[in-house]
Amino acid sequence: MPNVLKTKPIPSESQIASIAAILDAAEEVFGTHGFDGGSMREIAQLAGISQSLLHYHYNNKVTLYEAVFERRARVIQDVRMQQLQDVVSKNGSLEDVLHILFLPLDALLSARRGRLKFYVQMLASVTMSADPQSLHIVKKFYDPSAEHFIAAFKSVEPSLGQDEAVWAYLFAIGARMQAHSPTGRAGRLGATGDREKPYELLVKFVAGGIRKIGA
Repeated sequence: MPNVLKTKPIPSESQIASIAAILDAAEEVFGTHGFDGGSMREIAQLAGISQSLLHYHYNNKVTLYEAVFERRARVIQDVRMQQLQDVVSKNGSLEDVLHILFLPLDALLSARRGRLKFYVQMLASVTMSADPQSLHIVKKFYDPSAEHFIAAFKSVEPSLGQDEAVWAYLFAIGARMQAHSPTGRAGRLGATGDREKPYELLVKFVAGGIRKIGA
C-alpha cells in the first residue's frame, strides 16, 4: 500500500479566533497569577469559551503555558533575525545590534503596550527561575535567539571572547527587562514619561559596558 502523506487540516476562521482568544486569556491569567496560580477554568471563562473547547485545543495547562510563549517568541525571533542578518551583512556597529535587541516589544509584536505587560511578567518569571519547566521554555524558545546575538556581538566587536560575549548578552537583557518593566517604578523615582527615553539610554549604557569588558 502506498504511503499517504497526512496533513493537518487547515483551521477555520472560528477556530483561529478561538485560539487567539485562548492565548490572550491564558497570557493574562498566567501573567497575573503565575503558572501555579492560573487555572484552566479561569482561562476558559476569560476567553468566553467552554472548558471542553479549551481542552480540545490544549489538553493540559503545561501545553497551553508553552503555547503562550511560543506565539510571542516565534514572531520576535523572526523579526529580530531578519534585521540582525541585515546589520551583520552590512558590517554594522554594536549600536546597530543593540537597537535590534532593545526594540520595544509593542513594535516587534505589533501589539498594544498595555496588553504586553502580562507577557513581560511571564517572561521575567521564567528567565529568573531555575525550575525544570522554566529552564525548558527558555532553552526551547529563547536560547536560539540568544546565540545569534552573541555571535553578532563577536562579529561587530572582535575583541570579545566567547565568555565576554555571553555575559554581555545576559547583562544586556537584564537591563532591557527594566525598560520593559510595567511597574512604573522609574516614574515614581522621578523619570519622565517619555516612552523612547529608556531605550535610547539603554543602547548607550550597554554599548559602553560591552566595549569596556572587551578592551
